[in-house]
Amino acid sequence: MSTLSVDTIQGQTTAANVKFPAGAIVQTLQFTAGEQTISAGSGTTVINGTFNPKFSGSKFIVSAFIPNCTATSGGSVIVQCRLGTNSSPNSNTLIFDVQERMEGTGADDTRGINGHDFGTFTSSGTGTHYAGLVLTPDNNTVVARHSSTVRLIVQEVAQ
Repeated sequence: MSTLSVDTIQGQTTAANVKFPAGAIVQTLQFTAGEQTISAGSGTTVINGTFNPKFSGSKFIVSAFIPNCTATSGGSVIVQCRLGTNSSPNSNTLIFDVQERMEGTGADDTRGINGHDFGTFTSSGTGTHYAGLVLTPDNNTVVARHSSTVRLIVQEVAQ
């Protein structure tokens, strides 16, 4: 394992000239959303944030946390995360697709939904990219109940 030190970057005039060791996290981004009700059957974009990769060719660690979800018992929610350069989430690379069964609509019936991935997406440049989180429930669903926060975390990893 190599270590990035001041000596390594001394004399470099731009970030593009600095080389990070493979596996180094070069930036961490967090996108958030608050409590909301999502209609049954619709693919609702809960988060669609923008970012610029520091380096072309980077891979990404992506994690989503959707807390305190409620819906009709036995129903389910599909969560898709996508990264790419298109402002429309469904036109970007599918990073993960997870589904969670719901327990009911009461405050004691909340469920959390989590999704994680590494390496599915590789940046092709350093221009504007989008991180999207789309939820599709089969019943009306409330997410992030009780002032909770939906979080989508994107970490760029040097290659």
